[in-house]
Amino acid sequence: MDAFAATRLAVGAAFLAFAAVSDLRTRKVRDPVWVALGSIGLFLVAAETVLRPIDPLAWPLIAAAGIWFYAIFFGDPLFDENGFHARPVRIALLLVAAALFLFPAASASAGGPGLSAAVGEIYSLPAMVLVYQGFYRVRLLHGGADTKGLIALTLLVPSAPSAAPFPLLAVAPPVDAALRIVFPFSLVVWVDAALASLAIPIGMLVYNAMRGDLRLPQAFLGYRVSLEPFAEHAWLMERITPGGEHVLVLFPKRGADPSADIARLRAAGIERAWVTPQTPFMVPLFVGFLMAFLVGNLLIGILGLAR
Repeated sequence: MDAFAATRLAVGAAFLAFAAVSDLRTRKVRDPVWVALGSIGLFLVAAETVLRPIDPLAWPLIAAAGIWFYAIFFGDPLFDENGFHARPVRIALLLVAAALFLFPAASASAGGPGLSAAVGEIYSLPAMVLVYQGFYRVRLLHGGADTKGLIALTLLVPSAPSAAPFPLLAVAPPVDAALRIVFPFSLVVWVDAALASLAIPIGMLVYNAMRGDLRLPQAFLGYRVSLEPFAEHAWLMERITPGGEHVLVLFPKRGADPSADIARLRAAGIERAWVTPQTPFMVPLFVGFLMAFLVGNLLIGILGLAR
């Protein structure tokens, strides 16, 4: 394992372990964690571009990624609850980043030597900054910390590291070359984290079975707790409807105030109710990062495409 790969593994594991502990304790991860991780990532990419010279067209992409990344954390947004705000300096910086993003492809299409494979991989830096923000807008990612974490990981590890003997799941070289461009490493982390999250319902079922509280299907999704005091970091799965019917909601609305529902349940003589936990995604993200780095793309393994 070369020095850059080892550094990325150590830095990523350390930051994600810290984020996982913070998420478990408070269900929050402060922005400085992601700013620091992304900044280290940009520094490593720049250092690698200097020490292993890569095509100079990589530099505009690194700059575009940096501008779009820091714009997430600093400055007033263009859109908020009051609508659009024209902020000339911010708009100018975003347009500069867009121009830098388009420049390598435009240069290649204008009769240049074409984009090298290395530059094609570096394109994932600014591209995934935008893609993950899009995922958040359409609710494929449910938390701001999840989105910022994946963006920071993109900057830390822009392409799948070659750190023999890892990853254990390998594919044929032509397929690997294509996957490095269309399936950036942070996307592998996200997929592996999602697959690791599938262990949570099994863990819930085992936990409820050990407590002798095995009710299906809710035993896969939550557990029963006392309503007084109400459990922290959980969403209520039981309701009393306006018509007085006692119902189970397997997928409760996130962020709703449960006070009125708790009062109606207690008025109906119910002291214990099923809840589903606010699962801290940083834990499976940490596991997914280690699995992606050391094992590889689990989806490739499941599909039987690994060698």
